[in-house]
Amino acid sequence: MRAVLLAPALVSALFVAGCSGQDAEIPKTTAEGVQVLEPRMVLPIVKDSPGAVYFNLVNDSDKAKKVMSIDVAGTDMAMIHDTIETGGRSSMQMAQNVVVPAHGSMAFAPGGRHVMVTGIKGEIKAGVNTVLKINFDDGDVFAAPIPVIPPAAAAGN
Repeated sequence: MRAVLLAPALVSALFVAGCSGQDAEIPKTTAEGVQVLEPRMVLPIVKDSPGAVYFNLVNDSDKAKKVMSIDVAGTDMAMIHDTIETGGRSSMQMAQNVVVPAHGSMAFAPGGRHVMVTGIKGEIKAGVNTVLKINFDDGDVFAAPIPVIPPAAAAGN
């Protein structure tokens, strides 16, 4: 358990050390047992279009964790969407009741549940990191740096 608690602090320290002059502030993580694996923000192909954030959200705690909102530094808005297939057509809708079970996980992946980001600021470019912040209904927060990648690099997602 100690390694899980130290992991966000270690990731934060590595981010600050390698942020290439970016002055990003990482909020303190209070969500014990929560991890984000394989995080990445994918820039849009067309400038000023929405981008996407993907990751695996792991909850190793003894209680379910309900996600209330997600923030991504350097963007105006982050929304959790589900991709819905209806009659051979794909569409997105706002996700409702996003709960990661105790000792469970949830994938945020292309073609499924994901985080859409709009209003991407100029400082958010491929090769830099930004900060992902997940807010839970019990007041806990998980925050960590995530790499920003170009759309071409995401083609194999």
